[in-house]
Amino acid sequence: MDAIKVFNNVAHGVKNVKTILSVFDGIDKSIKEQKKKILKPRSIMDICILQTILEKVAKSQNEELIKDFEQHEITVRLEKVALLIIQYEARDGKNLSKKEKQRLGYVVEEIECIYDHSKALMLANVLDVTGSFKL
Repeated sequence: MDAIKVFNNVAHGVKNVKTILSVFDGIDKSIKEQKKKILKPRSIMDICILQTILEKVAKSQNEELIKDFEQHEITVRLEKVALLIIQYEARDGKNLSKKEKQRLGYVVEEIECIYDHSKALMLANVLDVTGSFKL
């Protein structure tokens, strides 16, 4: 496996996470009512943790974990999400149509899904390496 390519893919994923967080932050700052905000505190935490996960995977010596992230296209999926969200970078959250809000809702769901998949891949690799899982 080409370590430089993997590192670059993961680094690109980290950049996409930062873009996603930045755009959502801009949209949500323009919305005054907390209950109408698109990105909930849990989603913000998921994005931040996902960024940390990607940084750790980039530095990991576990080739199976890296291969799993590549096979399940974690960084590719993040890039697609970033491309969707970048369209809203200059937008005001108060002036979004219902369809645009639904699209942003999909983005939040996809981020949560990518986060869950990343955690599952890491757990599967821990189980594979240790042969068991102990709490």
